[in-house]
Amino acid sequence: MLEEDREAIRNMKADFEEIAQLVDGGFRSCTSLSRRMNHYTTVYNAATRSAPLDYTTDPIGSNVEELLYMDFQEMLTRYLLKYSDLQEPSESQLFTRVLNVWKHYEVLMKLNRSAFAYLSRFYIVNFSKPSLHQVALRIFHEQVLRKNAPALIRVTHELLTAERKGEVVNREHIREAIELLSSVTAEQRHEIYIEQFLKRYLELTRNYHIGLVEEWSRCSTQTELLRQIEQAYDDENARCSYYFPQEDKQTIMANVEEVLLDSSVVLEKLLMSDGGFNAKLKSRDRNLLKLYYNLLSRRPKALAYLAELTKDGIAKEGAEKLKQYDSESRDVDFRRCVLDIMKLQDEFQDLSTECFAGHATMKRAVKEGLEKVYSGDVQLLKNPRGVVPVSKLLAYYADAVIQGNGCSSSEEELDRVIVALAYVTDRDTFLAHSRDLLAQRILFPRKKFDGNIERSFAQRISLCCGVSSTCYLEGMLHDVDIAEGFGAEEKLEAMGLLLPFTFGALVLKKGIWPPRIRSENFIPPPIIAGALRSFESVYLQGTKGRVLTWSHSNSSGDVQAKFTKGTKTLQMPGLHCWVLLAFNDNTRLTPNDLVELYNVAFEDVKSVFVSLVKVAILVRECNAETHSPHDIYTVNNDFTSKLKKVRVASTRDCSVGTPNPEEISREVEQDRTSAIDACLVRIMKSRRVLEHSKLVEECREKLLPIFSADPKLIKQRLEELLRKEFIERDANAPGTYRYIA
Repeated sequence: MLEEDREAIRNMKADFEEIAQLVDGGFRSCTSLSRRMNHYTTVYNAATRSAPLDYTTDPIGSNVEELLYMDFQEMLTRYLLKYSDLQEPSESQLFTRVLNVWKHYEVLMKLNRSAFAYLSRFYIVNFSKPSLHQVALRIFHEQVLRKNAPALIRVTHELLTAERKGEVVNREHIREAIELLSSVTAEQRHEIYIEQFLKRYLELTRNYHIGLVEEWSRCSTQTELLRQIEQAYDDENARCSYYFPQEDKQTIMANVEEVLLDSSVVLEKLLMSDGGFNAKLKSRDRNLLKLYYNLLSRRPKALAYLAELTKDGIAKEGAEKLKQYDSESRDVDFRRCVLDIMKLQDEFQDLSTECFAGHATMKRAVKEGLEKVYSGDVQLLKNPRGVVPVSKLLAYYADAVIQGNGCSSSEEELDRVIVALAYVTDRDTFLAHSRDLLAQRILFPRKKFDGNIERSFAQRISLCCGVSSTCYLEGMLHDVDIAEGFGAEEKLEAMGLLLPFTFGALVLKKGIWPPRIRSENFIPPPIIAGALRSFESVYLQGTKGRVLTWSHSNSSGDVQAKFTKGTKTLQMPGLHCWVLLAFNDNTRLTPNDLVELYNVAFEDVKSVFVSLVKVAILVRECNAETHSPHDIYTVNNDFTSKLKKVRVASTRDCSVGTPNPEEISREVEQDRTSAIDACLVRIMKSRRVLEHSKLVEECREKLLPIFSADPKLIKQRLEELLRKEFIERDANAPGTYRYIA
């Protein structure tokens, strides 16, 4: 180093001491700072006017740069020597004094780093030396902070505790102290800030909030406790945001959340007690529900409790609503029942969005709760085995909407039905009853049938449950289209077969329509039998292998009846038409006469006579409570009605309570058995080898769009497949199956 550079460095050190005095004096002296502007030039000249150094041959470093590096440390160390042994009457005064020293030191540290900045460009980088900033922090730690850290930490803790209790404190001093403790080098930071300050602060914070929670739980109601926890949480969050860096804030708030939200006392008071979350959920107190979620969703344990209570609360409310519709008769008010369940569904969907912020865990809880509701049933009290599942009620509600009996537009209501269907787990039951009801709408004259609405509804179902779910419905609608396009009456006329009445026939493909639609060995009246034979010859013309059988009990017709007070058109089922036609040749008939005439069972004829007597078209001569095959019936010639077309329904038409329940349930069970068998075979055929638990789980998952398969039933079907030798157990692992078919 040149002599003139040495002199310049000595002058720079003197200038630094004057600047230090200026800083310590609060910038009140008149010392000039003009020479300070040349300090960077002084260091630069001293470092660059020496002979260039080959860094590859000198691993120690340039003597000049090393000397400058040491001069930087010497200047800061000399300044702090006078503060190395601070003595004050109290720790609070010592706390203030240390902060003042640190505040002044920050200014000098910044000035000196700027003056020696040239060292950072080459020397520090090439020789892996600590940065100027790290060196300056280490000097302050060694000279001042190490000795005074315990007092600084204690006073900072006391001030934070006092502020938490509502006392007025100097917040800037607290912030500066925390900044000082956390500003040292990484090793020193762990020793002083993490181990001595932060861990103790976490302990103090935890104990403070534990005491608050215990006091609040004894003296406060659930709502008051919730508000107090919210206030305490917000206060601590604001405090951490002001004083601590983000990483430390997260650590502290996690500790606070654990005490305020995860403690058994809080969970017991807020969630398990009578006036807690369940009461707010039942009363739909949206503000408090939102507050419950905003607080408890921060902790996985509390959120899990919240979700479980939501699910159970929905299921409980749904069960209570369904219990209101338990009926002693065979009929259930399905419209009101389904509308109530849909209202419950809409309410909780709104709560999930508005109060629970659409959180995935809460949405899943709402979904599972609604699934429990829709998997419930209504009891028929006088029938021990009389149970009407909600899925069946939903099918009847959809039937009422399609027929125009809903409370609003059919399209909107059908959309609501499909939304509800998404929560139905036994969708196969819904589909089976929808199939039966569609058959009624098509076949019964008193039912309203609109092909466009039916196809729209089937399309909605296929989008919800899968394309295969509507194959029966679409097949039935296809048969209707074929019948309309066939033009039976026109083809009969083209062949010269003129009928004395309007005739139409609907050909139903076996296997698509409900199994209850069967052929009968009835003997129709001659006028009808001739029309049926003619149609059969026309329909089967040019075909091979086709056979037509007739389901007379599902036929219908219009009868023109002349009474004393006018002519009426009677719209009624086919057997009713046959009975009235028999009165053309007889004035008095008994059920036994018609049993012999048409080869019909007495029970079928009995229901016809009961319905005709009910609408006063026929008159029964005896008034006995029981109906006998020998009761005599006559036509009521004085029959009158305001309507020109009178609809006559059968007493055996399906109702909500008993629409062939055993038959449809048996059909559903058979379909489930077949579906499980097919699913198991498909899985094993593709996997070849699979463990029992994985096979059951995959089978349930694949069948879930249609129904929730019972693991016991799956196990039974596995045993059956083992018996039929489709699969076998692994010899080395009995819980594993192999496909062998």
